[in-house]
Amino acid sequence: MAFQNMIQDVLGTFAGMNRGLAASRINEAFTAIQDENIWNFQIINGGWLTPNILGSPNAQSQLISPGTISVVPFTNLITGDAIATAAWTATVPYPPLLTQMQIRIPTYSLYSIMALGNNGTVAYATILTGGSAQIPGTYVIPVLDPAIGAGGTVSITVNSDGTVTLPPVLLTAGSGYTTPYIVFAEGGTSATFSVTLIATLTIDRLWTEPQQINGNYLCYQAYYPAPPGFRRFWFISDFTNNAPIDFTSMSQADLAQEDPQRTIFSQPGFAVYFGPDTRQGSATYGQQLYELWRGPTSQLPYTFQCQCDWPLLQNPTDTLPYPLSEELVRQRAYEMCCLWKEGTKGDDMERGSGANWQFLAKAYHEEYVDRLKRIRIMDRNISDQYLTRAKRNMPFSNDGGMNNNHTASVGWFER
Repeated sequence: MAFQNMIQDVLGTFAGMNRGLAASRINEAFTAIQDENIWNFQIINGGWLTPNILGSPNAQSQLISPGTISVVPFTNLITGDAIATAAWTATVPYPPLLTQMQIRIPTYSLYSIMALGNNGTVAYATILTGGSAQIPGTYVIPVLDPAIGAGGTVSITVNSDGTVTLPPVLLTAGSGYTTPYIVFAEGGTSATFSVTLIATLTIDRLWTEPQQINGNYLCYQAYYPAPPGFRRFWFISDFTNNAPIDFTSMSQADLAQEDPQRTIFSQPGFAVYFGPDTRQGSATYGQQLYELWRGPTSQLPYTFQCQCDWPLLQNPTDTLPYPLSEELVRQRAYEMCCLWKEGTKGDDMERGSGANWQFLAKAYHEEYVDRLKRIRIMDRNISDQYLTRAKRNMPFSNDGGMNNNHTASVGWFER
């Protein structure tokens, strides 16, 4: 039975209830049922792929990102130079997006990147097409803008064969640009160019470090999102190095003692809860974040299994996950509807008139409990999530666990 049919059933049973209220009661019932048990459909498999440090193949060292940054204390805007701008605006073939990464000065605090923008000045220009049969020579060309930007100039060299192969040289950066462009017409087929503005980063809080003027920086991903509806991990594994990731032993307070500057970089051995993602516009907004420590500096995959709530029903054709039945959810929703009806009785209603909503709520609850027992048996036949201690014949660096149907579990568990 689809969500729309369940709504119609509730509307036909309880007079005075509108469609939105019926949908809310059904989803409240669905949420309450998920709290009753650890269901097989709540077990989610996922993973993280740690990226390289931004620009690490071309950086001066492994722990320095390309270019330099400038930032003033008690502001939340970081400005990059032309080299940093190129790294920040480069197209990446897969996540993380720049707004999922963190930035810092080596040995100072981590700041999450909220947005990528620009300060209206020209960083550099690149060649789109080299043209042909142009008049050889060197030309100084203004950077134009249909809005108010002005003052930017570049030098363009045409080779003896009438083509442009050298990128334009920036002479003056100008200011106030929004959509800059270059018009170049020196005979034949003109070369075309793309103009990039100096990039800026908006960070998640005010900068409380010393002022930086063309200082070195480090940009990488330290915080990784758990799936939507996350409740807890069952395991996190580093399959590359055949090692479990400990997600229970350390807190942010522990990290503040062990590595307050976050200067220990290696293969991560711990996932430490950080908090919800509060970055507006983030692809993982609202999801829980975990900090991988020791800091990852190279691309490695990590696999996890966790418990997550099933998404609420939204679309008319949405259905419930197996083994939940529409009857089970409907009985729980009926109970909630009865309590709502009881709570909305008029103060002046004549005693004894109308249905006994408290009695009906109890009857629906008893029917629900009876159905729940049978559904639980069906679910445990699929995957029993009662966890027990695992016994090992040899020492291991971390406690482990397995469940009663002997599906593999890595790490330490508490129920």
